[in-house]
Amino acid sequence: MTTTDPRAAFAEPYAFALLTWPAVIALMAAPDWPEWTRIALWVWLAAMQLAAYTGGRGAGFGNVMLFTSGIVALAVHGHPSPWSLAALPALFTALHAAQLARLKRGSTR
Repeated sequence: MTTTDPRAAFAEPYAFALLTWPAVIALMAAPDWPEWTRIALWVWLAAMQLAAYTGGRGAGFGNVMLFTSGIVALAVHGHPSPWSLAALPALFTALHAAQLARLKRGSTR
């Protein structure tokens, strides 16, 4: 898929979710991992969050993707409480908002 393809606006929120959420989950759920792995995960997460703001995506898209990482962190923190399931509607709504922000900004770079 090229950057001028309008379908990129629909796919990018899910691509960023697949790249950032596992790092968030690992940082929250495995605090006893070696220090070098935690540093690597923090660097990866910071790089992906910064990438959400660049490349013609804009602040709206970046803010929504940062917000979704926070929702995932809260859900992992609350696990195994039933309140962890409250994150699902918020995540679906935020992913839709990221698509709208990307479409509003334009899918060309």
